Amino acid sequence: GCQPNAKNIENSAMNQQPYLLHFGLQGFKDFVQYNQGEVDNHPVASFTSLRFSAPNLGQIKIENGANSLLIDHVFNVLGTSFHKEEGIEGIDIDAGLNKEEFVRPEQAYEAYVALMKRLNEAGWKNYFYRFSARIAKEDNIRYLMQSGDVIDPSYICTFEEWKKIINNVTGNSIGYRLYANGILLNLSIKQTKKTEDGKEQYMVRYAFNTIRYDERNSLDDSENNIDTYKMTSKELEQAFKNELLRNKKSREADEKDAVSQGYHIDENYVDPDVWQYVK
Repeated sequence: GCQPNAKNIENSAMNQQPYLLHFGLQGFKDFVQYNQGEVDNHPVASFTSLRFSAPNLGQIKIENGANSLLIDHVFNVLGTSFHKEEGIEGIDIDAGLNKEEFVRPEQAYEAYVALMKRLNEAGWKNYFYRFSARIAKEDNIRYLMQSGDVIDPSYICTFEEWKKIINNVTGNSIGYRLYANGILLNLSIKQTKKTEDGKEQYMVRYAFNTIRYDERNSLDDSENNIDTYKMTSKELEQAFKNELLRNKKSREADEKDAVSQGYHIDENYVDPDVWQYVK
């Protein structure tokens, strides 16, 4: 519930260029450069933000090496740091699917296709949490209709499929969990309104976290008040190994349940090597 302060960024020469945002300590510098150093500090975290207003919506480039991602039609950006020495650990972005607020279904579909192509070209892949069932790609549409989550981002729906899914899935929203190069991305595309003349409004939300933060946060032992950032490297490695075992048991149970519902399991999925970022 922390509401960071942010100035609206006026249309300026800077608006012609994408705003480049990094994770880590460089991320602090990026936000300061664009935001006149405005940071909202709280006991548990610090927040820094950028806001854009129509018609001058922002364009953001999330810097992640070969997997850098360009994001259009941005309303606001929130950078979060939970550990000052780690720099920016999370970036949340709210954007429109299209430049215009209300569009025809065909325009929304074209923008969805363009977004999917951009994500695939930038090398973002589906990410299964280690504790969850690895549903096979052949069950993508069925799983999506049931859960609202896409498990095959490389599959781009036809216009007919898109219309059926977005109008019938719970909350008129579809979600992706993607991973690339040490960064986790939860992405959702939501149809927020429909007008009487058949036009539609969409919101796209991007929630980026470093895998280091995500993993260490899941290892935190709050009952015993153990902070992973204060652990020795040996303690951290042991905690990570224990978590792997717990995750495996949980996944096996989850997959057994999924098979009983008629789902296929992707036996070829390999967890990305996240330990290199965690340690």
